[in-house]
Amino acid sequence: MRGYVLKNFKEPPSLVELEKPKPGPGRVLVRVAAAGVCYRDYLAWQGFQRVKLPIVPGHEFAGVVEEVGEGVDEFKPGDAVAGMMYEFCGECEFCRTGREYLCRSRKIYGEDLPGAFAEYISADRKSLVKIPPGVPLEAASYAACVLSTVVRGMRKIGVSPGRQILVTGAGGGVGIHAVQIAKAYGARVVAVTSPQKAEYVAKYADHVITGKSFADEVKKLGGADGAVESVGGPTLEQTIRAVNWGGRIALIGNVDPQPTPIALGLLILKEVELLPVLQGGRADLQEALRLLATGAVKPVYTTHSFAELPRLLEETPKASHIGRRVVKIGN
Repeated sequence: MRGYVLKNFKEPPSLVELEKPKPGPGRVLVRVAAAGVCYRDYLAWQGFQRVKLPIVPGHEFAGVVEEVGEGVDEFKPGDAVAGMMYEFCGECEFCRTGREYLCRSRKIYGEDLPGAFAEYISADRKSLVKIPPGVPLEAASYAACVLSTVVRGMRKIGVSPGRQILVTGAGGGVGIHAVQIAKAYGARVVAVTSPQKAEYVAKYADHVITGKSFADEVKKLGGADGAVESVGGPTLEQTIRAVNWGGRIALIGNVDPQPTPIALGLLILKEVELLPVLQGGRADLQEALRLLATGAVKPVYTTHSFAELPRLLEETPKASHIGRRVVKIGN
């Protein structure tokens, strides 16, 4: 099979011939149809993640089951599946309570385990979810990393009908879907994005604000009852200022590797809750796929050939695309 291998940090991964994996007990061999390109992949390529070199990168994928290992009875060849971005033990307290993302035995595809930028991937059966009819494999490929994380974030900040939610970075892969998920749960949405993406984001949001100083504009609209911070350090202080007293912020974005100063006085005086969101769990992925299947969320992505992957990684910090970028690998 063909796959990309990352041998050295900051050097482009090489497309090489690899041995096709065999599914051991409890594992599933998936022919990868599509894989999302995430900022985390860029960070791994640059050496910011604890990646075990050499490795096949990529943690977002969807495809079709080709073979199952011993003890696997919930999947069969031909099933369309979406993968979580990690494997987990399924036995610890975190796993038993639906918080697989905190499992201390968690292993991430493309960092600890061979990843998705290859024609095949061997995945633990617990890390796979069947894709409902009508959901494109390209959209399902990034459902775990993007949509399921946002779903969990929405639950943490208590999104419900009538509440006004602020979304930063609303033109990005996380942001454009966060806008739609908040709307699907009945909220009004104020979106912050760049001038270049404002017209597109306006298709989904109730209000669109551009510029780095957006807190006053949000306050004129009644403030935000909650927020999805999908950028991180560059916009966090403005987000804290924009939310109402007692508001909750789901902190998903962390694109700035430098420490971020936080206005502690604002947090305390307004009793704003800053709630980090690491990833979604299996139940969150199932909910994300449901939202896609019902049409409540329209996936926003661009597709690219497998050969374009090195260029896509290199362009990531300065990319101007809207939504997610996906490489098509197989049928």
